[in-house]
Amino acid sequence: MWHALRAELAYFRPWLIGGMGLALGVVIIVSVVFFAVGDDGPPGHAAAGIRGMFLIMAPMIVGFIIQTLRSEERRTRLLLAGPLTPRQLAGVMVLLPVILFAIGVLAAALVISADALVTGKLALESLHIVGYVGGMLFMGTMIGLLVQEATAAHRQRRLLAAAAGWASFVVAMLFLAALTAAVVFLQGPMSWPSLHLGNLIVALATMVATVAMYTGRTDFTR
Repeated sequence: MWHALRAELAYFRPWLIGGMGLALGVVIIVSVVFFAVGDDGPPGHAAAGIRGMFLIMAPMIVGFIIQTLRSEERRTRLLLAGPLTPRQLAGVMVLLPVILFAIGVLAAALVISADALVTGKLALESLHIVGYVGGMLFMGTMIGLLVQEATAAHRQRRLLAAAAGWASFVVAMLFLAALTAAVVFLQGPMSWPSLHLGNLIVALATMVATVAMYTGRTDFTR
């Protein structure tokens, strides 16, 4: 499984390098604009958070692209031609976004650290901005995989699995909506941590559900 995961990372490396390069270019442009507008621009913590936000967004957007390419290029059938089992392939499918998320976190951390060295300030709000945006995209990537499997289950007449998949999707959305509403109306010191934890819970739950549904597939052509 780990060899397949490395192979997938190598295959999609040009997309990742291109995405990170574009994000870095945007960060440079944004930094120049912030410097030009001076005090009329966003506060220091927001400016640092915005810079880091672009770098954590880039690999997660690549994750969405990978989901599309995996279906169009029939990569599943290619990988299954080797010694992989469907469960191992499902593991590759859900671990790849985890690695992309980790790359984004590292890149954003480097940018925020550089900003802190220049300004002499490291605001917790900057980390919250980056963490929330990255967490939302990471969760969205995992939900995208769940939706793909629920759709595949319906197409393959595995109606119970399809119902379970769509029910999991609805529960996840309701949970996030309720948590977001609670945070908005009940402002407090735990607001940001609650949102981060909510994104993480949904992402992990959908990972487990996706692996369980994928192992029950009867057709790997799409």
